[in-house]
Amino acid sequence: MEENKPVELAPDVLNELMVPEYIDQEWLKEQPKKVYRLDRSGHRYYYTYNDKGEPTFFVSVTTFIKQTMPTSPHLIKWMADMGSEESKRYAEERAAYGTFLHMQCAKLMEEAKYDLDLLTYELEGYMEEHRLPHTFRAYSEDLKKDVLAFSAFMIEYNVIPVAIELVLTHEEYGVAGAIDLVCEMDVEVDALSDEVFKSGPRKGMKKPIKVKERKLCIVDLKSGRKGFFEGMEIQLHCYWDMWKRNFPDLQVERVYNWSPKEWRTAPSYNLKDQTDSRSAKKLPLLINLAKIEDERKNNSLTICHGVIEIQKGLYPNVETLELSELVKRKRGTDTKN
Repeated sequence: MEENKPVELAPDVLNELMVPEYIDQEWLKEQPKKVYRLDRSGHRYYYTYNDKGEPTFFVSVTTFIKQTMPTSPHLIKWMADMGSEESKRYAEERAAYGTFLHMQCAKLMEEAKYDLDLLTYELEGYMEEHRLPHTFRAYSEDLKKDVLAFSAFMIEYNVIPVAIELVLTHEEYGVAGAIDLVCEMDVEVDALSDEVFKSGPRKGMKKPIKVKERKLCIVDLKSGRKGFFEGMEIQLHCYWDMWKRNFPDLQVERVYNWSPKEWRTAPSYNLKDQTDSRSAKKLPLLINLAKIEDERKNNSLTICHGVIEIQKGLYPNVETLELSELVKRKRGTDTKN
C-alpha cells in the first residue's frame, strides 16, 4: 500500500492522505477516490478534490455520532464519579488502547499470523510515538488477550479480509469514515432439513435448521468490554450505507459489532449481528441534525506568523483562512513540487 505521513498545514492542523491498510485485489482494485483527513483542535474532517481542484468536505462518522447522540446516563454518572479531569485522561488512554489494538488486529489479518512475544516491543514504540505515560505498558497482557480473542473470532467464522481500514465518503449524507473490516465469513442462516415432522400441526413439513453460508460482511471493532451502545449501531449502518453507494455491485449482507471479553483460560469475544437494528432508522434524521451542527461551527482558522514590525502594523502577522483555502493552498504546493 502507498505510504503516507501526516503533514502540518498550520499550527494544530494535521493533513493526511488516507490509505487503506489492506485491499484484496481480487475483490477491489482500489479505493474509489482519494480521501484526505484533516484534524483540527479535536475536530475531524475528510475531504476530496473534484476535477477543478475544489475540495469537498465531509464530517467524520464518529464526530457526527458524538454531536447528535445523547450521552448515556451511565457515562454521565461515571464521569461525575471519576471527575472531569480524570475521566478525560482515562478516555484518552482507552482511545489510544483501541487504536493500538486495531493496528495489531490488522497485522494479524494481513499476515494470518502474529507473534505475541513481540507485542510489548510494538507497544513501546507506539508509546514513544504518541508520548504515552510509562504506565501504559501495563496494558501489554490485556492486549495479548484481546488479540487472541480476535484470532478466535477469525478461526471460528473463517474470516478472510477483503478490505481493512477502507475510507469511504457518502455524498448525500456529507459524511466519511474508515470501515474497520470488510470480509468474507461463515454466517449461520435459516434452512430446511430433509427430515420432516412426523406429527402435530406441522406434520409432513421439513424441520428448520441452521446452516453456514459464506457472506460478505462489515465488522466494526470495539475495544470496550461492556457491550455495544446505540450509537455504535448507527455508526455501523452509516458505514454500510457508504459501502452501498461506492460498491453497488458488491452486496454486503450482514453487519456486526465485535469486542473482546474478559477471559481467563479460553479466548472469548462479543459478536452482535446489527443487520436488523431498529436504531438504524434514526440515521437520516441524525444526519440532518449533524449538518445543522456543522453549519454553526467556525470552519476558519487564524494563523499567526512572520516578524512583528511595529511601524508596519500587525496585518502581515495575522492571516484568517477558510479550511478550503488552506487545503487548496497545499494542493497548489504539491502540484508545483
